[in-house]
Amino acid sequence: MRNLMWTLRRRSGFEVSELAEPNRADLLPTWLQDGADVHGSHGMFYWLRARGRGYVVSTGNAAAVLTWRADVGRLVVLRPVGGTDAVVALLEQLADAAVSAGLPCPLVVRYCAHQVACRLGELGWAPMADPWHRSAPLDDEAHPEVIVTAPPIEVPAGQRYKPIREAIVRHAAGHTYLCSPVPLGLGEAELVESNSARVAGYDGHERGFNAAVLASLTTRRHDWLTYHYLIRDGLAGFAVTGNVTGIAHGYYLAAREVPRLATYLLWLIYLQQRRAGAAALNLGGSETRSLHAFKVRTFPDHRLQPTTMLQRHPKPT
Repeated sequence: MRNLMWTLRRRSGFEVSELAEPNRADLLPTWLQDGADVHGSHGMFYWLRARGRGYVVSTGNAAAVLTWRADVGRLVVLRPVGGTDAVVALLEQLADAAVSAGLPCPLVVRYCAHQVACRLGELGWAPMADPWHRSAPLDDEAHPEVIVTAPPIEVPAGQRYKPIREAIVRHAAGHTYLCSPVPLGLGEAELVESNSARVAGYDGHERGFNAAVLASLTTRRHDWLTYHYLIRDGLAGFAVTGNVTGIAHGYYLAAREVPRLATYLLWLIYLQQRRAGAAALNLGGSETRSLHAFKVRTFPDHRLQPTTMLQRHPKPT
């Protein structure tokens, strides 16, 4: 990475800075990718996906975060932003610079919306030859982002919303919900590391993500973030959302292994974000079919937004 950063800094028109602080709403010059609000419109998203280590790179009106992900052995460009022409030019230059710096693996770009993915495909970028990770071959890009657009009604009616009503009936009386623009220090680390429903299934990939989440809680900035808490005999659920663009995005959620508890927390989050002015809530893409099915079944009023992960394959000589 050092050789690559040295190469980029020598290029005219390139700006390179270290990803030194999470939770910034001013990390990039824009949050949109050719007008599309792809999941991740906040500095916290880049911090988590880069595991707290990376570089902000920009040229013209395009920018992205470049990181070496040791857990998957990949050089990755995360969620480029700007107009399509500028984004494609940035990615092509980054790929060429990686070759010039002698890096042994091809460049991967993640979270490409339709326009950018099509243009890159014309230039020879294609799906990765190998899985991203053994437990998540395409990670979040395996299934489309789910953007919830339900009416913000306390108790939604109709058969389609039966799972949410059941969650409300089961948990409303026994839990206290809190939200805050800064972390409250109510036992987040203990829940994430010891009491979450997913604890037994953590691997190095997920532990790295969780470590980045916990590191982000102790920093001085929490721009445009909301921290959500469910309390019952201690911390039962915890989540983080952000809203910079008018659409809220969910960045993290952990809950105890209790039936429908995550559903209940998600509905409370959705109501709070809509009442705070968000037009919708983007839950992101899904690495598994079951997670995607949960999102679309639980929130039947939604729209889907596919994104793509692509790799720069060697150009023929």
